[in-house]
Amino acid sequence: MTRPIKYRHIVHREVPADILALGEDSLKKLALTTIRKVLTGEIVGKELDNRRATGDLTGCRKVLFDVRSDIPPRFRLVYREMRTGVEIVAIETISVGDRFELEAYFNAAIRIKNQTEKPS
Repeated sequence: MTRPIKYRHIVHREVPADILALGEDSLKKLALTTIRKVLTGEIVGKELDNRRATGDLTGCRKVLFDVRSDIPPRFRLVYREMRTGVEIVAIETISVGDRFELEAYFNAAIRIKNQTEKPS
């Protein structure tokens, strides 16, 4: 039995392309399953912060995933919880991608920065 979704889902416009870029159908399916588990509250990612290597991801969380179990997880889901006070009202999926060369983190930092910058 699947758990009911607890939160509204906001998807960054580039996330569908991120998922398609994973290549293997099994990875794509696992990425979608991982997102669903975040939305149902089955998984809570590890908090991220401001790092020189990746940029400011304060307020974001990461979930590691992979179809292979013989190696450390190669892929990351980066999301943030949208809150009103202490209550989570939505989950925003910001980036899905490879951990190699910190791709998922860089993409997330750039996307967040672009969302917060005001047009000149």
